[in-house]
Amino acid sequence: MKRILFITQNLGRGGSEMLLWYSLNHLNKNKFTPLIFCKERGDFIDVLPTHIKYFLPYKKSKNLFRKAFRAILKAFKVNPLEYQLKQIHKKNNVDFWYVNTIIIPEVYEIAQKLGVKIITHVHELTIAYNFITYNDLKRIINYSSILIGCSEAVCNKIRDMGRTDVKLLYGFIDTDKITYTKLAPEVKAAIGFSSDDFVWAISGKTSLIKGIDFLVTLLKVVPQNFKFIWIGGDEYTGLYYYTEKALHINFPGRVKFLGVQREEYYNYLNSADAFLLLSREDSFPLVMLEAAALGKPIVGFNSGGISEFVYPHTGRVINSWRIEDLAYAMKEIESNPLAFNKEEIKRQALGYEVKKQVAILEDILDEMT
Repeated sequence: MKRILFITQNLGRGGSEMLLWYSLNHLNKNKFTPLIFCKERGDFIDVLPTHIKYFLPYKKSKNLFRKAFRAILKAFKVNPLEYQLKQIHKKNNVDFWYVNTIIIPEVYEIAQKLGVKIITHVHELTIAYNFITYNDLKRIINYSSILIGCSEAVCNKIRDMGRTDVKLLYGFIDTDKITYTKLAPEVKAAIGFSSDDFVWAISGKTSLIKGIDFLVTLLKVVPQNFKFIWIGGDEYTGLYYYTEKALHINFPGRVKFLGVQREEYYNYLNSADAFLLLSREDSFPLVMLEAAALGKPIVGFNSGGISEFVYPHTGRVINSWRIEDLAYAMKEIESNPLAFNKEEIKRQALGYEVKKQVAILEDILDEMT
């Protein structure tokens, strides 16, 4: 029985967090005992299976004693995170750590001090490298016993840094969870769109990396009946203001920002006629798989992992980064619906189903000694 401490950002609704959530729910309980440490409290913390212990930093705890204890540690110049991880590791006889992102680099120095082995699951491409330091990435690449990439695009970047032993584990979905309770025409009407509108769904934060600003240029060159829903958390930046204001003035009513959705998420996603990826960089977007599981054709710029999933019968990948080429592909999807068979798209998504992929993950975990 291997006891593994999974370390992640928040166990929320982001793609990498959802993958970890699916993994934790399907790992073989007879072989692995998972524990989880989250830097923040995400949506899925409170609905973890009862056999999985979870830990939050003392600073984020609702327990006043732990917060006071953290203050004492700091007063004595003891790193609270290092102390807490050391205690978790020791008291639970943990065998190794599994870090679900490169954006928590501080845990690697702690692991080195303790002599703890680490598996690092990398979901990020090069833009994310800019959010950590030179020495952070160097330590992650050199210290990790095993590195996992969520797409060939990610694995290739890791190979570039000399780790040719990186493991490929594609992102995946739990198709049992992808269900809708309302018909598409009903949802479209509730949003304010007509039956003649061709609706494109976009999912993710309203951020630069997700390409929110591309919408303004795109709407200048697509047909009037193309409407858009953006599902995901609002980032109240100047870029979001620019996009929202420009769309409101020049294209009123054609783009609906729906914010974070929970119970209604798949109802909205299913209401769309097709799915659009505007990301500047995206390793292997979970939302792409979710859309495919609902039979939606996919169009997007070649931002990373999309080219490893989208084939001619699934949608279109745009290599040029020209908005006009993107618009042309979108029109092709609308005008040739029979070329993109919904059932074929759904079948392709089944190749990335959680049980198949977790079996690969378990083989990787078995390699750790």
